[in-house]
Amino acid sequence: MSNTDGAIRLDERLRNWANADKAWSDAADAACVDAALRRLSSHHQELLRMAYVWRADRGVICRRLKIPQRPWCRYELEVTQAKAELARLLNDE
Repeated sequence: MSNTDGAIRLDERLRNWANADKAWSDAADAACVDAALRRLSSHHQELLRMAYVWRADRGVICRRLKIPQRPWCRYELEVTQAKAELARLLNDE
């Protein structure tokens, strides 16, 4: 599996976690993701919650979490770090 495939799979798992109350979601996987999310730093927890559950705009997330909006790649780096840490925690299980 390439890194791109792993990133797509992680996005799918995060979307499933965000929709855990829906009938079509995989509750067992959502519970695994939720357990791993609880072990993340609070900053990364909030970032992923705002991005996937709230589906908040980048500007809202940056303001609330005090992430500099310029250069725009700062937000992308924060999201990438949060996902990488989550992937590491999920692989450790």
